[in-house]
Amino acid sequence: MRILILAQSFRPAQGGGPRWTTELAEGLAATGHDVLVLTREIGVSRGIVRSPHLEIAYLPLFTIRGAPIFLRSLLDEYVARFRPQIIQTSAPSLADVLMPPARRYGIPYVTLFHAQLGSSLPAKIAQWLNVRRLTRGDWARIAVTSEYWKDRLVKQHVRADRIHVIPSTVAAIFAGGPLPGVPREANHFLFVGGLDSVQSYKRFDLLLSACAMLAKETPAQLWRLSVVGDGNLRSHFERAAADAGLSERISFLGSVSDEELHRLYSVATVTVLPSSDLREGWGLALAEALCCGCPILLTDGIGGASTFGRAPGAVMVPRGRPETIADGLRRLLQAPDGRNAERIAYGASFHAAHVVSAYESMYASALGGA
Repeated sequence: MRILILAQSFRPAQGGGPRWTTELAEGLAATGHDVLVLTREIGVSRGIVRSPHLEIAYLPLFTIRGAPIFLRSLLDEYVARFRPQIIQTSAPSLADVLMPPARRYGIPYVTLFHAQLGSSLPAKIAQWLNVRRLTRGDWARIAVTSEYWKDRLVKQHVRADRIHVIPSTVAAIFAGGPLPGVPREANHFLFVGGLDSVQSYKRFDLLLSACAMLAKETPAQLWRLSVVGDGNLRSHFERAAADAGLSERISFLGSVSDEELHRLYSVATVTVLPSSDLREGWGLALAEALCCGCPILLTDGIGGASTFGRAPGAVMVPRGRPETIADGLRRLLQAPDGRNAERIAYGASFHAAHVVSAYESMYASALGGA
């Protein structure tokens, strides 16, 4: 099968979106499909990169808030050259709003639908327009990461038989489980996420306030927090941690390699995702942590709450309140969870082999119904 993927971002960009597109494209290519990825230039990644069954075109595309716009003339050129059988996009982006109708090429469109990254009026308009296109049937199939998003789209009159629930995939380094022979540490919290204004929905501020509460209640109790992530708000959070007297407890590590992140998932007491609204469409850090056997703490406000709330030993607390996060951390400090093997087994559904197989089935159904 020949699959054209229009990727908002791709490796070496970091985050859930680049992880999803990279793992999906490489997984499909590894199973023998011919895959062409169109994406924006990222750092020194420019031009064409080729490997067996996979071609990545890093192009000088016009972007809005980091999201590239794929012009019709560009799509015409690559569709004519590559002759794809499926075009994979990633709504709810402005790029999907501007896509020419599928009838122009006679090729089924398939998309991933999740929360709009942003709460501004333009972002909400882009999401509304994309839902309208899904309702009209412009996309033959829609992948969603959880039952929550399927139910939401069905309520907005998107046909249920077009929607497939497929989780985002984790990289092989996490799917392989925790580092062998490395003991899990006591009282070691881990946060993984962007520290920038665009990803402010990660709500690191809530976790910081929760840590300040714990430190004030029991100043003699030893615990520490490792923070993986970077962005324009990092210095602000570092100052806030210092003002709260937490500098010796909180380590801001910035962006780290997958190898270092793998080690952290393997040793941490708990991975905390304090996101408290649906802009956190799923929660890839939670999936990575579970694959490494790490306990997780999340709120009930994210799109993946139903998926991750059922994980062995998961602690799910009410959204938007630092005191509930503090309560969850306190529970884990008082009663460490040893269900590592159960979590690793639960995370198997996030492995690339399962996810790629699900996308293959969705593509086959789109072609059958085209």
